[in-house]
Formats: sequence, C-alpha cells, structure tokens
Amino acid sequence: MLITLVCLLSCTTDVNIMKTHDDLVDSSVIVDSAEAQDTNTQTSDLTIGLSEIHFRQIACPQCVGEPGEFDIRAELLLYHPTSGDYLEYLTPVGTCTTALHDTHVSSQPLLSTAIASFNDIQLSPTGNGHWWNPAIYEHQYQRNSLYSISTEHGIIENAFQTIEGFDEINPYTLLWVDPSYAFETVISKSGTTFSWAPTLPNTQFEIIVAVYSPDGSQFLGAVSCMDNDTGMMTIPGSYVAAYPYWSLAAVHFIRHKTDRAAAADFNGYIQSHMQWEVVGTGHVE
Repeated sequence: MLITLVCLLSCTTDVNIMKTHDDLVDSSVIVDSAEAQDTNTQTSDLTIGLSEIHFRQIACPQCVGEPGEFDIRAELLLYHPTSGDYLEYLTPVGTCTTALHDTHVSSQPLLSTAIASFNDIQLSPTGNGHWWNPAIYEHQYQRNSLYSISTEHGIIENAFQTIEGFDEINPYTLLWVDPSYAFETVISKSGTTFSWAPTLPNTQFEIIVAVYSPDGSQFLGAVSCMDNDTGMMTIPGSYVAAYPYWSLAAVHFIRHKTDRAAAADFNGYIQSHMQWEVVGTGHVE
C-alpha cells in the first residue's frame, strides 16, 4: 500500500476522481434524424422517445468525492415520431474504444408541463420533451419488474423491465469501502481480467476504466469495452500501457438492458435503457 497516496486521497476534500458516463462523453457528436410524422391509424415503426433508469452503486464514496453509496436516476424523453436511435452512442458489442461520445436525436419534443411516472416513481418536467428524477431511493427500485409510463400525453403499458445487480465482482479488492485500502487492485499494463455474477440473458456488459493522475487531480483518459453479459471480460493492457505507474483508476461495471415497446398513444415505439453500475477503484501497474 502507498501510505502517502492513501492519506492524500482520504484527507483531501477537493479530490474527485469519479467520472460518470456523462462526464466522460463528448456530447459534440450529434446524430441528426429528420422528424417524421405518420398519420395512419396503426402504430408506426418510428421511435417516440427514451425511458431510462440508471442504478449506480459506489464502493468507496469517500474515495471518489461522492456523498453516498447509491445514486439512482430516472429520465424520460418524449418526441414526435422519428427514425433516430437514442442509444446509438453505446459501444458496439465485442469492441473496445477510447472515443467515448454521446448522441442527440433531432425531433420536435412534446410539451412537458405535468409530472410523469414510472409506476410509483415520479419524474418532474424539466423542459420540453424531458422529465427527470435524480434522487430515487433504493427501496423504490423494483428489480426484474415491469414498469408502465404515465404522462399527460398518454400511457405506455409495460414500457420496460428493470434489471438486477451483482452478487460478486472480482477482483473483490475493487470494492474496498475504506479509503485506507481502496485503489489496491492492479489494472495491469499486460491486461486485466474481471468477472462477475450472476449473468442475465439478453443483456450487455460494459467495463469503463477511467484513469487519473497518481494524485487524483487530473483525468488522463478512459477505455470502454462492451460485450454480451457472459460473466467475464479482459481489458487489453494496450489501453492502459501509456499511463504512468500508480495512476489511479475508477472501474465502472455497467450492465445494460435495451429494448423497445409499443406506444399506441404516441404512434410509435419507445426505447428503454436500464443500467446497473458498480464503481470500484484500482491503480495502473
């Protein structure tokens, strides 16, 4: 253990190595899709929005400058039907990338003046086409359950199904909760294999290794690897080889479930994106 490094991280309040997906992405990458209208009585095959719940657990909140273990958020986007894909930004299955980016679908948003809900989770309107709840309690989230969406514009029955988290993650030292022991796990320049359980069918798994300077003050870069949820993944050492020894790392384990459901009241389909994320710590060696 590096006592000097640990003391610096545990005794300094302005060091925050944690970077969520929104912090890591380049939002300048935009996917424009021409807005489309369908006047037929049958539901079109176009997309009308996105429903998302992001469940994040943080192994050592103090290490990464976060106030608590859980960070659970829900978001709803509703637009006029479009051919755009709200989830195009996700890293393709079977690949790794250092070019993390975001996407934006161009279409006319619906008015948002009243509270929407995912079952009993309420989301407040924060702008046209957007509803948001950034502070969901852990007990409000029902694992592996169907959720319906209620809005001022209509109802979408069984819009999405939630997912569950993990019984184990290895190396287990990634999940040290005490700053005195955190960052012990080696992210090897020769490659590092991670494993987890259980696995879930029809889901994908992403590992993001975000690297910071040894004192935690500077973000140096990140790699994202995505594959089907098989319970094991290796991050090639080439992606961290250039970083200095003892660079700090935040390791993000993210289970993704993407789907879509018919939304007859909106003349299209709504996409859904469930994420269960665990954030651990390590260092490059």
